[in-house]
Amino acid sequence: MQLQRVFQSSRALPALCLTLVAACNLATPAGALERKNAAAGDLPSSAIIIDEDGRQTRDEYARSKGLSASTVSTRFGATGLVRCGSAVGTGQLVGASNVLVTAAHVLFAPGGEPRGTGDSCTFEIEAGGSRQVVPIDVDEVICGAREPYAEPAVKDWAVVPLANAVIGAKPYMPAKAMSVPGEIVLAAAARAGGEENYSLQGCRARQVTATTPSGLREVAIDCDAEGGVSGAALLAPNGGFLGVYVGFRSAHPGKVGPFSMSHYNFGVTAEGSLRQAITEMVGRNQSASVSR
Repeated sequence: MQLQRVFQSSRALPALCLTLVAACNLATPAGALERKNAAAGDLPSSAIIIDEDGRQTRDEYARSKGLSASTVSTRFGATGLVRCGSAVGTGQLVGASNVLVTAAHVLFAPGGEPRGTGDSCTFEIEAGGSRQVVPIDVDEVICGAREPYAEPAVKDWAVVPLANAVIGAKPYMPAKAMSVPGEIVLAAAARAGGEENYSLQGCRARQVTATTPSGLREVAIDCDAEGGVSGAALLAPNGGFLGVYVGFRSAHPGKVGPFSMSHYNFGVTAEGSLRQAITEMVGRNQSASVSR
């Protein structure tokens, strides 16, 4: 499933077409036209590619960074697929082996109802030498908004418990605050149409586009992404958890172009209310495990 949204920001934007849900006739600002690229016609309409597609497989990433495959698997191995109803996105273990962080719109449909419950809402991951499929307990979610389509994008995050712990994966641990500008790694598990496709990309956090009273920031990034990447981890090069990919804003979605404030992907940082939610969920699940 391609997850489509209209995103809002607390910072005023030029008149752009910011949605894939329906066509709009807003004027494109001067200088926003993309460079012509022969590959652009082959991209899904939700693909926001900056200059060229820089996503790599884990093995390709390992070779490019001079790392062993086992190091990359350990450092970036907490990412997996989130399936909830008909939606497919990305999520990751953060802080504990039974705590999942993703984008709220992967779990909740327009109107605020969960996209799925029980066995129809799961986290899938290759870990410990096997494929593990673990139900997500959507009823116990802590999130920025249960109706993320109606709220600013800074609220589009969710921290949710798993029915049981994943065995053999090292959870990402919250890192120090994301430096902007600064180096990041985008770790995703799917592409448009719900296709399972793990990728890593070294890229940059470029500009803060919104800030909440709690200190959580929305940040424009020059990573490449498309439908299925929603909820993916924004990581430090050492694997520390910095935030969650949410979506894009573009005057020409589906066409390659340089990074600009009319063509970018963005995420929210693991600060403020999101960091508090992770701490609370990890503590809650640890207490539950001890009491059993």
